[in-house]
Amino acid sequence: MSSQLWQRFPLERGLRALDMKDRLQERIGKDVSGASPEELVAYFREASRRFRRGVRCNAPEPESLPSAVRDADRTPDGV
Repeated sequence: MSSQLWQRFPLERGLRALDMKDRLQERIGKDVSGASPEELVAYFREASRRFRRGVRCNAPEPESLPSAVRDADRTPDGV
């Protein structure tokens, strides 16, 4: 990652990365509980936008939907 990013977000002594990961996973699990595939994509796209704004990254938005969303309305028979 760029040095500018590390200047904005310096390493913190005593950072408990695994504890933080577990808390974030719990929060995301609560946020997306019972969500449809389309709602999951919308949730993570918004989270991605917030992250990119936070680090001032101007990455382009993806133009197509992931295959899981495109195929979500298909029945198990493929019809």
